[in-house]
Amino acid sequence: MAQAAKRTVNKATKRMSGEERKAQIVRVATDLFAKKGFKGTTTREIAGKAGISEAVIFRHFARKEALYDAIIDFHCSDGQGEPVLIALLKEKKGREMFSTLASVLIEEHQKDPSFLRLFTYSAIEKHRLSEMFIRKRALALIEYLETRIRELIKEGVFKQTDPALAARAFMGMVLQYSIAQEIYGLKKYFTRPNEAVVAAFVDIFFEGMRRR
Repeated sequence: MAQAAKRTVNKATKRMSGEERKAQIVRVATDLFAKKGFKGTTTREIAGKAGISEAVIFRHFARKEALYDAIIDFHCSDGQGEPVLIALLKEKKGREMFSTLASVLIEEHQKDPSFLRLFTYSAIEKHRLSEMFIRKRALALIEYLETRIRELIKEGVFKQTDPALAARAFMGMVLQYSIAQEIYGLKKYFTRPNEAVVAAFVDIFFEGMRRR
């Protein structure tokens, strides 16, 4: 019976394409890293949960950095490796752009907090993934937000201020809310519809930034 089950797993394993197998490894690795941290997770565990050998992992990801890169791309990029969120924001203007940014981040973290938890572990353990994520994705998003804020200052919508600080202030509101709700568990004690949360954050930001 056990042998039959094993043969079934093996057949299912063989049916996966190379890209499907890579995606599976990334999903399993993300889940384990998010639950146990990087120091508490081995490639043997990842392989065991994925139903494959460690050799298969190394075949797809010869270096650990390649796996970390794939995890970042899986959560933050489209199929061509381009940042999904920035592409989405380019179509929006003014309040709508800020509302879209906040909505996407909050909803994504609610649907799947694993990457948020993974990034938190990475920062606490001083793991290289956090630095890779900051350089590859986080700075690009903040710099894009700075540019959009700078445009609104020039248009006279926002007062004169440091766009870099303003961008971090807005991102700080949104990300701290997600961290508190999803990682610290405050959602057990406090809930509001996402639409109300986003509207409040955007109002607070625009009121503080408004040129008078």
